[in-house]
Amino acid sequence: MRPTLSHFRSILYLFTASMFFASCAVDPPMVNDDSFRGEIISSTLLHDWSITQTDSALSDYDPSLLTYPNDYHIKIYRVVYRTIDAAGNETQASGAVVIPYGVANGAAQCLYMHGTVVERFEVPSYESDELVLGMLYGANGFVTSLPDYLGMGDSPGRHPYCHSATEASAGIDLLRATKTLCANEGVSLNNQLFIFGYSQGGHAAMAATKAIQEDYADEFTITASAPMSGPYDLSGAQTDYVLQDAPYGAPFYLPYLMFGYNDIYKMYDNYADYLASPYDTLLPSLFDGTHSGWEIDAVMPVIPKNIIKPEVLEDFINNPNNPFRVALRENDLTDWTPQIPMIMYYCGGDELVNYQNSIIAQDAFVANGSTTTSLYQPSATASHTDCAEPCFIFANIWFSSLRQ
Repeated sequence: MRPTLSHFRSILYLFTASMFFASCAVDPPMVNDDSFRGEIISSTLLHDWSITQTDSALSDYDPSLLTYPNDYHIKIYRVVYRTIDAAGNETQASGAVVIPYGVANGAAQCLYMHGTVVERFEVPSYESDELVLGMLYGANGFVTSLPDYLGMGDSPGRHPYCHSATEASAGIDLLRATKTLCANEGVSLNNQLFIFGYSQGGHAAMAATKAIQEDYADEFTITASAPMSGPYDLSGAQTDYVLQDAPYGAPFYLPYLMFGYNDIYKMYDNYADYLASPYDTLLPSLFDGTHSGWEIDAVMPVIPKNIIKPEVLEDFINNPNNPFRVALRENDLTDWTPQIPMIMYYCGGDELVNYQNSIIAQDAFVANGSTTTSLYQPSATASHTDCAEPCFIFANIWFSSLRQ
């Protein structure tokens, strides 16, 4: 399901689903040298816009999204870069990079993580609707990186949806590629990094924030992070919400997630081992990157869990060591201690990503000793779709106030 932002004309695919990833076998043993990560394979100039041209391109969008006036000539690139897959083996990914020119004292970097999409080329580097966020931040003077994620754009295989490790690595390695591109373009950067994303992008933004804090703090300094309406408590609040005996607004999220996790964690040998008939034969071919969420939902039951074989569902519910439940726990993002400023944005009327994901995450962070995180609810009633724009506006105001 791809909700439309109220002022955007855009349709964002938001929240959770699953993906596949090329070979996850570690055979032969992996060489422990990842110096290739972030190397640029190719860069393609998509647009070279003057201030007037950028103003024209943004004229249909809500001006409140632009905290600062548009003062910058921008270039938009599609970048293909080297990164790692779910097993740590070398692969490639793509993303969009928006570079403003003439920013005094060096530009801050911004990492934007997009929402759920199932069509391979419905991604920022192929000018999907969410590229507008890069344009807006570029016009505000931020060098903005927008990864497509693994299995999307020019990356091989199926997308490993809501797989935290590869969401993070795809974002981190595009930031590295962006630094190289800026150096080649003669654009200087300051030492600031801002991270944000909505829905699946909220999960990905938090995954990247966690990975940078824990493993790459000597390379990047996060100034602020704004995960928005993300499924941080995948194994708990989000699972309970999706598995209710009630219709769900985006049924395709469930098989998307199951296919991706099964491809990575090798839980079942065949689709028929865990999917009920006829879904074991109807659904797999629809996740080839050429079908929309609407097309997939047309063959899905409105109660998503009805695609699962009863005995598998029963084991999932009752067995804490069920392999799919274990995989979900591995991709939860609540068991760490943020040490950088982070605001989690959410809305109480969200019908796709349970707002309890944000509350549970904040409670866990405080219990772990974090003093740098907080919650902000722009609306107590807004839906998943309607919540997106105010989240973007408030995050833009916050980021802009912190920019040097």
